[in-house]
Amino acid sequence: MSLAARLRKLRESQGLSLDEVASRARISKTYLWELEKDTAGDKKPSADVLLRIATALSVTIADLLSLPTVQIQEGVIELSASLRAFRDRMKRLGTPLSDTDLRDLALTKFRGGQPQTADEWHQLYLTLIKTTGKAGRT
Repeated sequence: MSLAARLRKLRESQGLSLDEVASRARISKTYLWELEKDTAGDKKPSADVLLRIATALSVTIADLLSLPTVQIQEGVIELSASLRAFRDRMKRLGTPLSDTDLRDLALTKFRGGQPQTADEWHQLYLTLIKTTGKAGRT
């Protein structure tokens, strides 16, 4: 199934209009309409746009793109020294990270690697917060 068909199917199955999804995803209604009509797959939305649409539809990017997923077992996750330094920084700033945020960050890989400094973790965290629309966290 094409991205266009999945977008339309997910949106319609939730009873949402193009306006509602576009507003939630902070993209134009026209662009969302174009993505839904792009059965040839010519449009290549950015990862940021895909994440915003997926969030608006309460699904994952993997669901949106129909990618295979795996369930990871909950367990002890080791925090790198740089992530521990970032966790401690956030605590000192009065905005401690939740266990879920820490787990999600610890499992984050980009091109096979992770941030190497507390500053890089902070930049990643701020980007994720901005992209996912989680307000009140810095």
